[in-house]
Amino acid sequence: MRKIVLILALFATTASAGCLEVAPQPAVPPTTMSSWGPLGGFSMSSGATCAGHATLNGGIASVSDPCFTSSENIVMCTDTTAANAVKCAPSNGYLEISGFAGDTIAYARVR
Repeated sequence: MRKIVLILALFATTASAGCLEVAPQPAVPPTTMSSWGPLGGFSMSSGATCAGHATLNGGIASVSDPCFTSSENIVMCTDTTAANAVKCAPSNGYLEISGFAGDTIAYARVR
């Protein structure tokens, strides 16, 4: 009986001192997954994102980022200031955004 009480006392002391805390886990590394089937295929990447915000100066903004690789990239853009139309055109190394002057645009490369 003494051994059980001693073990429980040691466990309580260790737990209250914080020795049994789990260390924070690191971020998930970037991963690329590809799949092919009878109707076609796709590739999906996770990890480092290609997203951000840009404020339009005179209705135009240009974002330089190597994650934009061609005009075939799929980019999702939305005006976070008002319900205004936005045009996003990716190219090699940059993204051209146009819309209403002074608006803030959120963008993300989807594929």
